[in-house]
Amino acid sequence: MTGVDPGAQPWLWHQGHNSHRMVRVPVVTWTAFRRASSLLTGIMDLPPSLYIAHPNDLFRAGLVAIATDERFRIVGCSGHASEALEGIVALGPTVALVGGAFPDPDGFKIARLVAERAAAIRVVITSSSADTTHQARAVAARAVNCIAEGSSAREVVGAIRNADSGKALEPHEPFAVVSSRLSAVKAEEADRHLTHRERQVLRHLAYGLSNEEIANALAIGLETVKTHVHKLLRKMAMRDRTQVAVWAVKNGVV
Repeated sequence: MTGVDPGAQPWLWHQGHNSHRMVRVPVVTWTAFRRASSLLTGIMDLPPSLYIAHPNDLFRAGLVAIATDERFRIVGCSGHASEALEGIVALGPTVALVGGAFPDPDGFKIARLVAERAAAIRVVITSSSADTTHQARAVAARAVNCIAEGSSAREVVGAIRNADSGKALEPHEPFAVVSSRLSAVKAEEADRHLTHRERQVLRHLAYGLSNEEIANALAIGLETVKTHVHKLLRKMAMRDRTQVAVWAVKNGVV
């Protein structure tokens, strides 16, 4: 065996099915297998690629510092909404960390536009309060999470890693709780007199979503949403959306 390259590709002679011809087929060596495995492992271990967008310079710098400490690959950073949207779509990070407080478009609309233009990018929204209304708006915008801006560095890192891996959130986490409630199909005793679609609209309305956000979340037309809102207000004998929202909370609908 002297002079044989241990990494060279050996061959076997094999008679194929329905054929009398002998053909050469490659045999995968351990060396080749190790090389392929090493390459695959290297790909699997790549850190998240991240775009950071937030209107506050100090807060944005803090996010950059956290990401740098974790050796995440920061592909872009911006404090302007339109520039952030263009950069996220053009650079294609695995995760975009977007502040909800941008003036126009706000972070929720940026998330929705990213979902429409580059669905593979996972958007995590940061919110000043991350209350249930912001969680619901994030769900409607097709973000994968909404975290409070008072979160610890560890929580921020965890949210980025979970988004990057596609790992499902724990059922008790705020975003998961609200998402589950919005997608619920079971009728509560208090809203059994409504149609299935009206109950869906009711739950979104109760979280403070606008007609446009409800339309986007349910993939229906804006005029259709207005019609459903009008019908459920009439059926429930209520004056406005605020009254409906209060009723929904009191009756355990959301």
